[in-house]
Amino acid sequence: MRAIICLFGILANVINLIVFIRQGFKDTVNISLFSLAISDIGSLLPMLWMSIGFNPFLVNAYLPFDLQDALYLTSGWPHICFARISGWITASIMLERCLCIAMPLKVKTMITVKRTVIVLDSIYVAMIGAFLPVLYAIRLEPLYSPLKNETKFRIVYIPNGLAIEGVLFLINAISQLTSFSAVIICTIILVQNLISKSKWRKSTSSSGDHDSFSNRDKKVVKLVLFIAIIFIVCFFPSAINFIVSSFEPEFRSLGKYWDYLVLAWSFSSSLSATNSAVNIFVYYKMSSKYTQILDKMFLRGTEG
Repeated sequence: MRAIICLFGILANVINLIVFIRQGFKDTVNISLFSLAISDIGSLLPMLWMSIGFNPFLVNAYLPFDLQDALYLTSGWPHICFARISGWITASIMLERCLCIAMPLKVKTMITVKRTVIVLDSIYVAMIGAFLPVLYAIRLEPLYSPLKNETKFRIVYIPNGLAIEGVLFLINAISQLTSFSAVIICTIILVQNLISKSKWRKSTSSSGDHDSFSNRDKKVVKLVLFIAIIFIVCFFPSAINFIVSSFEPEFRSLGKYWDYLVLAWSFSSSLSATNSAVNIFVYYKMSSKYTQILDKMFLRGTEG
């Protein structure tokens, strides 16, 4: 099932990339959503590899490497890296929309295309930079097992490698919880501003204008809440996993609770994959420009 979600999500995000390219990059939101689609693909590809790796055919096959160890290093951590990127991009999008409502006259001078690109590039550099020490502390090397009388590539830690991994777990946990909290806070602020502005318009405008503005308000609130709820629900288990892993060394690779770790990450990664795959439905439902371009791509739209 997870493999199907990953395949669909990769295809959906490729479609998203094409649509955003056709929309152009004069709008900072389009730039952010384009970057989000890239990070979502980067998050889904390792999950697809993990789904393939858990196939019984591979699990029962004789391989020159320990499958779980290989998946942990080549799928688990790359997925974490791009999932953190997606989280921070989501937080930056929410912050931008919050500022658009809170300070509509100043936001265009504060949030420019150049600054948006710099912020997004910084997110990618910071999160990938936080991932690279993993490749230094943990590696796959051939190890001989006297019990099984075989040599396979297995996870090997450098001296103090476990300590480095622990620090990286803590950094990623803090990163996820921070972006997680930022999305919630920005959503609350945005909703409060929209409600207050809607009440003000209601008291100062005609009933016809009020109805039109009220509908637009509801649509924006619905979009923000929908994005926030999906993000919160899908990443909450992952945040819990990171917190536990950061404070319980045995809840990591080669630890006493390794089997529970695999089960927990299997569940949370499926939710994370879902989060990366469903954005296409949000865009299609909430963005008329996106809908128009996508309809034309599939020969269902009309000119104009």
